[in-house]
Amino acid sequence: MHRWVQDKEISRSIGLRQAPSLAKTEAWIATAIADPCTEAFAILVSGMHVGNVVLDKIDGYLESARLSIYIGEPDHLRAGVGLTALHQVAEAGFNRLHLHKIWLTVHTCNHSAIRTYINVGFSIEGVLRDEFWLDGRRTNVFYMGLLKGDLKEFGMLGGIAHDGAYTGHSEPESKRT
Repeated sequence: MHRWVQDKEISRSIGLRQAPSLAKTEAWIATAIADPCTEAFAILVSGMHVGNVVLDKIDGYLESARLSIYIGEPDHLRAGVGLTALHQVAEAGFNRLHLHKIWLTVHTCNHSAIRTYINVGFSIEGVLRDEFWLDGRRTNVFYMGLLKGDLKEFGMLGGIAHDGAYTGHSEPESKRT
């Protein structure tokens, strides 16, 4: 994971404000595991860790959570892995965590991610103007939401191959069983 966030494109997309360090990465992992409002998932392909999906800011009263995702292994980009992981984590959020809504923000120039989110069932709910720094300038972000009833059936996600991609929780057992 530390190697991935050192990649300029990944750190650019996720908006890191400081250079990543191993200590900061380990501290983030420890905080995420201890935080009852965070569920972190590893994206595994044939047993290899290729990325992460995180549900955080979990609000039990509103039954909502923020989602973030990145694929760290370049060989697994644009191969349907993110789409599969998004769908499986959304199902876990709705069914296991009993969420009503999953939301995210994405900078408006990240066309590939926006298409993937829409393919899962997310809708653009608004624009946050000048919300994100990208390449030394401000850019807009979309606020996107997914309600439980909007999640598309897995077989209806388009003609992308999903073989071998699955997600597994970052801990042996969920904190919220």
